[in-house]
Amino acid sequence: MSYTNISRRTFLSGIATSAAAAITVPRCFGSNLDTAQNQHNHILVLLQLQGGNDGLNTLAPIDDPIYRRARPNLALGSETIELDRGLALHPALAPLAKLWKEKRLAFALGVGWAQPQRSHFKAQDQWATGTNSGEGAGWLARAYAHRAKFNSLVALDPSSIAPIEGGSLLALQLGPAQMRGNSRFRQMNNLINTTTSPVLKRLIELELAGAQELDRLKQALPSLPVGLDLPRSSLGQQVKLALRLIGSGVCPPVLTLAHKGYDTHANQKNRHNRQLSQLAAGLTAFEAGLQQLTNRPDVTILAVSEFGRRLKENGSRGTDHGSASVALLLGDRVPAQFLGNYPNLEMLDARGDLQPNITPPELYEKVLSLR
Repeated sequence: MSYTNISRRTFLSGIATSAAAAITVPRCFGSNLDTAQNQHNHILVLLQLQGGNDGLNTLAPIDDPIYRRARPNLALGSETIELDRGLALHPALAPLAKLWKEKRLAFALGVGWAQPQRSHFKAQDQWATGTNSGEGAGWLARAYAHRAKFNSLVALDPSSIAPIEGGSLLALQLGPAQMRGNSRFRQMNNLINTTTSPVLKRLIELELAGAQELDRLKQALPSLPVGLDLPRSSLGQQVKLALRLIGSGVCPPVLTLAHKGYDTHANQKNRHNRQLSQLAAGLTAFEAGLQQLTNRPDVTILAVSEFGRRLKENGSRGTDHGSASVALLLGDRVPAQFLGNYPNLEMLDARGDLQPNITPPELYEKVLSLR
């Protein structure tokens, strides 16, 4: 039997449930992150920029001489789009300037862990759980635990599922494979009725619940608005499915997406430009789709990366793993357009990295307060 609908952590939670008759949800952070009111008018979309996005060139301190000395080949110039506080948007993100003027775009400045792990795997675990240890249930799984009005949280890319794993709601994957696949309800019901193993029975019950929930979501999917132009990239396909879910009237409260390729150790100028161009195309298409959907809930998009890059460029005209970066917020419920302060380039940590002033848990608390 192939368990393709729900995640490994959901299975493990199910095993724990069959053994102990309850799922214990870890408690940390404040009340916003661990409890949630039964609100049905807001959807949070988490977009993970995987690889370690260079915040210094995403939103550049364009007039800072330290920035220019540290990056003789990579520092941005007059082609940028100046915003405020001496900060300028990478030219590849120029399509987002309109959203900034409309106050539908915001930036969290200097986000990260102090002296973070430079391992992608460890850093991604830290961001996924919202804990320095990187252990425990996903931060969104905890935040939306025990919400009686919802059945699931949904990942539209398999690599984006960790933040929604480990809670009381089903953590589901919905992508091309699940859209093409046919559920085997009768076969699973037969297995439930014939198996003598309580653990296996619980696993099959979870698989069946996931299959039924996916079937319910898929049946409710509407067509996209006529004339909506979506990128053909992987991110564009995730945006397409997200918009259909948001317009369905039965959208789960959380959707997670992923955009890979931000690990720019070499030839960063071209690679980062390509990544940010794809990001801008995906976000502007998302915004265009939201504007055309009628009677939809409010939507907030949060885009984060597991760490930033070093201040100094390396010998391969790239940058290596660093610490603080920037996060993007876009949509209907955007707070002040700048959250926090840009890291002081004169006050680096002992490793020569930018010092963060907003931790991931603090960012998550702020975002969850927007619901």
